[in-house]
Amino acid sequence: MIGLAECHFLMGDVTGAADLTTSAVEAATRTQSARVRTQLGRLYPYTVGRGVSPRVAEARTMIRDLLSN
Repeated sequence: MIGLAECHFLMGDVTGAADLTTSAVEAATRTQSARVRTQLGRLYPYTVGRGVSPRVAEARTMIRDLLSN
C-alpha cells in the first residue's frame, strides 16, 4: 500500500494517495515492523507542503503520530 500511495503521489492523484496512505497507516498500527515504519517515513515528505488537501494533511498527521510512538 505504501508503494502504491507513493505512485499515486507521483502521478498527481492526491485523493488516491491520501486514501492509500491512510490505509497503510491503519495496517501499520497492527504490526511492529521497523521496515514498514521506515517506508512510511519515506512517504511522509510527499504529504508536506503548502496547500495540501485536508485528506493529505490528515494522512500526514497519522504518519507522524504512528512514527512518534
